[in-house]
Amino acid sequence: MNLGLMTSYIIGGILLIGILAMNMSLSNSSTELTLTQTTREKAKGVQEFITHDIQKMGYNREGKTNPILVEADSYKIIFRSNIDNSTDNSVELITWEFTSTLVGNGNPNAYVLKRTVRDADTKNIISETPIRLGVTNFNIKYLDEYGEPVSNHMSTPVVGSDLLDDIRQLYITLELQSAAKVYQNSGGDGRFVRTIWEKRFSPPNLEEIK
Repeated sequence: MNLGLMTSYIIGGILLIGILAMNMSLSNSSTELTLTQTTREKAKGVQEFITHDIQKMGYNREGKTNPILVEADSYKIIFRSNIDNSTDNSVELITWEFTSTLVGNGNPNAYVLKRTVRDADTKNIISETPIRLGVTNFNIKYLDEYGEPVSNHMSTPVVGSDLLDDIRQLYITLELQSAAKVYQNSGGDGRFVRTIWEKRFSPPNLEEIK
């Protein structure tokens, strides 16, 4: 075989491999960028939903609900609020719970985060919203003093009306992961894209009356 022709084939093959590798890298980068943006948008929607409810904890048109907190655990919270601002001052029980129900979206770490609204008197369900957007962690810490380091949070579950009444702040951690993995190379295990949101809340109705 002609040496020059063989050399051309070898150089052409090397160039082809390089082009394919570059295209694969660009494709992986594009996929990761898309998944990152999608996951962040989903997280933003959940964040706004949670923030709306937590800030209205204990709210009623003519003062605070009594009691405000009903249950306070690291993965579940139940509180009272006139969440729909109804003129009849009717109060609802709002529950946020990180369940053990798998979403089944391709990510084995994603579970359903559920919001439930009940009538505070009859306990009948008014609405139930299962969030299936890839939540992989939902954790709540409770603090009994303003400015207290988060590491000094109260033990959960917080049991007893006296201790529940002592809660002044909440520190919520939310993590979402993508439904699909991104791969650095064809032989890798891949990884899920994740986004984490953390926020410290001081609901106005949990302020101590002086």
